Parts: sequence; structure tokens; C-alpha cells
Amino acid sequence: MGLLKQINNWTEKLIKGFLVVLLAGILVLCFYQVVTRFVFVSLALAWTEEVARLLYVWGCFFGAAVLIRQKRIIRVDVVSNALSVSLARILELIVLLSMLAFSLVLVVKGFEFTQSIAQDRLTLLGYPRNWFWLPIPMSSVFSSMYILEQVIDYLRDWFTTSPIQNGIGSDL
Repeated sequence: MGLLKQINNWTEKLIKGFLVVLLAGILVLCFYQVVTRFVFVSLALAWTEEVARLLYVWGCFFGAAVLIRQKRIIRVDVVSNALSVSLARILELIVLLSMLAFSLVLVVKGFEFTQSIAQDRLTLLGYPRNWFWLPIPMSSVFSSMYILEQVIDYLRDWFTTSPIQNGIGSDL
């Protein structure tokens, strides 16, 4: 097993654990909000909604990275189903490379944007507003690693199988 695959296996497990903690935090905070809104009104804390929303944003982006690793993201395959096998394989490689490029742009531009708004503060807690934007470039680092692994696996399969198995020459 390659080094990238080992690193990705480890980071996927780490992110899944992180997602469990985020979900537990969201559930506890939302349950607390409901109970204090209707039962113990005097114990209500205004910041719980803001923190629950922050945890949700982080969970969405890091969950998307895990879905990319597991190849469980939504796909529109109308075009690739209409193509020959060899053209569909080329299209798949183009899609993977486009995803990698977009993910790398999110890393670079996301960190730039996050730094540019570091001085803005949230109203209730007073912590930097960029905490809501930080999961975009951070999760895109992992997405990029996962997509790169898929590109490498795809090219390895492409070059280690026969041309007929690749769809080249069989239905052009």
C-alpha cells in the first residue's frame, strides 16, 4: 500500500472521529436550547445557537471530504452513459482532474479569504468570524489528497490493464 493511501486511511479515520464529536456537540447544544427555551427559561444561553451552527458548518465540509474519499458524492452520469467505454474513461479522468484543480483552488483562495476576514468578530461570542470559513480550505486539503489518490489509482489501473479492458479498441 502506498504512502498516500496510508495517510488517507489515517486521516479518514481521524475525520470520522471528529465528525462524531461534532454531531454529539450539535445534539447536546440543540437539546439544551430546546429544554431551556420551554422549561428552564432562566438558564437559556444565547451563544449555543451560534456554536451549534459553527459545528454544523464544519461537519458539512469535513463530511464532504469523507464522501469524496468513499466515492459517494452525487454523480450525473447521463453523458458518460451515452459515450463509448473508452470515451467514458477519458471523461472520468477529466472529471477527477477538474475536481482536483477546483479543490486546490479552494485551498489557496480559502486560506486567503479566511486570513482577510480574521479581524471580523461574531456578535455573541466575540471570536473571529473566519472560524465559519476555515473549514472550506481545511477540508479541501483532505479532499485534494483523496482525489489525488483516486487519480493515481485510476491511472495505475489504466496502464496495468489491457487495451480491451480499458475499452480502447473495443467499441470506438
